[in-house]
Amino acid sequence: MPKNDKPQSTRHDPSIESIADTFPSADLLTKEQIEALLPKLDGIISWAKQVQEYALEQALKGTRFEGYKVVAGRSIRKFTNTDQVVDTLLGEGYDESMIYERSLKTLTQIEGLVGKKNFAPLLGHLVDVPLGKPALVSADDKRPELSPDVAAAAEFK
Repeated sequence: MPKNDKPQSTRHDPSIESIADTFPSADLLTKEQIEALLPKLDGIISWAKQVQEYALEQALKGTRFEGYKVVAGRSIRKFTNTDQVVDTLLGEGYDESMIYERSLKTLTQIEGLVGKKNFAPLLGHLVDVPLGKPALVSADDKRPELSPDVAAAAEFK
């Protein structure tokens, strides 16, 4: 490494420049290659996220990356004064039932309301717990293994 402890530019380094091109499609990997990669993927994903975060941090400080630009992310519109919105709409003749929604509290909120002991006897028969999206995890994970048929069915729900 140079004396400034920064790695040398990799702009023309073929090992970095074509790194994405060296990853074969997942369906071309052998079972053995997949088994070798699985324990390393979390580290690779974490590293890639660190690179993205660092690149954004540097770009926000003025560093330009060829082919990239900093943009505003997706945002969600919101009212600045909901009381004034209600007053305005009511003043325009809109009925309260048209501007307000009545909705059931979440399952967790209701469980907190009635208590964990009372929840199952009172409402347990009205609760569905669907299978979560299948995930490939280490064999020592405490969750029970899904059969391939159950996993495939859960994936398509």
